[in-house]
Amino acid sequence: MHKPREAQGVQFFSTRRLALVIAGGALFSSVAVAQSVVRITPSIDTRMTYTDNVGADASANSDFIFEVSPAIRISRQAGRVTGSMNASLRNVMYMEESDRNSSFISFSGRGEVEAVEDLLFVEARGRISRDNLSLFSGRSSSDALNTSSADESRSFAIAPRMELRFGNTGTGTLRYQSQWQNGTGSTSGQRVDTWSASGQDGSAFGLLGWFASYDQSDSHYDDGVRDVSRDNGRVGLSYTLTPQLVLRASVGRESNDYSSGSRQSGSTHGVGFDWSPTARTSLSVFTEERLFGRGYDVSFRHQARRSAWRLSYVRDFTSADDVFTGSAEDYYFDLFSTALANAIPDPAQRDAAVRQLLSQLGVAGSGAQVGFLTNAQSLSRRLNASMSLTGVRNTLTFSVYRSDRSRLAPDLIASGLDQFASFDHVRDVGASVSLNHQLSGLSTLSVALSRNKATGEGTSSEQTRRTGLSVGLSRKLGPKSSGSLSYRHQRANGTTDFTENSLTATLGVRF
Repeated sequence: MHKPREAQGVQFFSTRRLALVIAGGALFSSVAVAQSVVRITPSIDTRMTYTDNVGADASANSDFIFEVSPAIRISRQAGRVTGSMNASLRNVMYMEESDRNSSFISFSGRGEVEAVEDLLFVEARGRISRDNLSLFSGRSSSDALNTSSADESRSFAIAPRMELRFGNTGTGTLRYQSQWQNGTGSTSGQRVDTWSASGQDGSAFGLLGWFASYDQSDSHYDDGVRDVSRDNGRVGLSYTLTPQLVLRASVGRESNDYSSGSRQSGSTHGVGFDWSPTARTSLSVFTEERLFGRGYDVSFRHQARRSAWRLSYVRDFTSADDVFTGSAEDYYFDLFSTALANAIPDPAQRDAAVRQLLSQLGVAGSGAQVGFLTNAQSLSRRLNASMSLTGVRNTLTFSVYRSDRSRLAPDLIASGLDQFASFDHVRDVGASVSLNHQLSGLSTLSVALSRNKATGEGTSSEQTRRTGLSVGLSRKLGPKSSGSLSYRHQRANGTTDFTENSLTATLGVRF
């Protein structure tokens, strides 16, 4: 299926956008003079790709694609200002289908400012990307060839908070967050305002403690879509059975107006525990009776010298702000960065290796962390499990996920492109395995295999299966330069039927 033509007047090299990137680099460079802990890494990445299916459709037209992307990475991990950002100006040119040429900014970043010592903090994050968020057609979410302006989405958030202390062991938090989202062709622009307050003291009465929380979220939509809101409050007691095991129980009340504007409310009650047998192992389990039935929040982590294990399962309300907040790129970046920590101790080198591996995976972003965007609130069940094994020269990583989302508010659908316009229930299940083998101190071989199945059920039903295989060789060419050569095969069957083989060569230079 042919992608829509980019807006007229967009030049291959956008001088205005390039000026913004350079100006941003200059601004943070001035900060670096005063703060030596700021790390600034300007770079230029070039990419040439040959694909035998440029449109990812049945026509299977081949093309050469060239890309030149000046970029800047800024990070600061100490002091009262911490965080990191990556910004690049992606300039993409197609040899045959020049109407696909595009120039756009890709951005991701998050940071925190300690405005008043140990009291007032301000968080900020942002993301601009072009990802195909449909589970049933087109390329996978994280495919670098998703460059159409129709696939662009933007999200920015700012969240001041106060950290409070009372008594000997009591702590509390007051927080406000405002998040804006727009740009995708399938949903309306929206703003989500969330107020939250929490407090706890685990040893207020010896082994007996208490905790309390309240949060209220208001979602405001463009295009005449009605606004919705929810609130949830709970109070509970905790009991320290042993220093490693804490039991919890709570009661509360919640309400929302997700269903056709009529407000629903009801009481909640739940139980759970937190178990930390060692400093490297933790298990947290909480189950609660909610408006939608029984909710779950399970998290397990174990970090050993040569392995890392993770498991999470959540059944709860979810919406577009949750999708933006928990991106697939963040999830997989954290997963692979942890796995490669022993093999590549240098943070800058590890960052480059992880990003190269994510690029080679191709379908890594199509899992439960991103899924798809929709105006409608939904009931979601999300399972993620991963394991990584690290040897002297090898790192092997397994990851599986399952995502089930059921629509709660059909009247919020504003576009036929929304996945919930045709489906009441959408399921996405997948797995991936990757091997990173260090051939030498300068060269690394990476192999990745992924498989997923997306199913939609409702007034109509659809199903798409995707398979991806990639093999890549990357090499450090000099102190500040690196290159790679990779082959990728991907196949989709169902709503989308296509097969693609692509060969990509990259060259990157850091300054």
